[in-house]
Amino acid sequence: MLMFGGYDKKLGVLMLYPLYKTLIAGREYSKQWPATAELNSLFAENKIILMTKLAWRYLPLLSLVCAAIQLDYFGLAHMPQILAMMLFLISIPLQGWYWLGMRSATPLPPTIASWCKQIRQKMQQQGLAVAPAQQPDRYKDLALVLQQAYQQLDKTFVKQWL
Repeated sequence: MLMFGGYDKKLGVLMLYPLYKTLIAGREYSKQWPATAELNSLFAENKIILMTKLAWRYLPLLSLVCAAIQLDYFGLAHMPQILAMMLFLISIPLQGWYWLGMRSATPLPPTIASWCKQIRQKMQQQGLAVAPAQQPDRYKDLALVLQQAYQQLDKTFVKQWL
């Protein structure tokens, strides 16, 4: 159920809190997730993040070009279909951020949760400060741990778990 929240002065829009928060969480999650080739075979995040970034960059322009071509070819009689096509193309990056937002709040499966705990333990053994684990771990927590591990540990630390 969508509930009207309030007016966001920073963005100047009336917010739908659950949807808005999920989209913002997805965008933040896409910034936190380490984009490394080693994780491609284990997680879909790298692919979704890449496609969402490309869609955010190019689909608004593509929708305008397609609309101009269709408007020139078909005329104003097909304006509702042209607008529907434009809205669909513009909504694709939002769909990616929505998926990422939902994924970031999803609890980790037991095997990945134990892997995340092993990484935390290795970081603590190295003397690094690690954020305390929440129960149950979520994909957002995994992203933060992996990001910190890639920045502070040896670059080949993941290979022992792959």
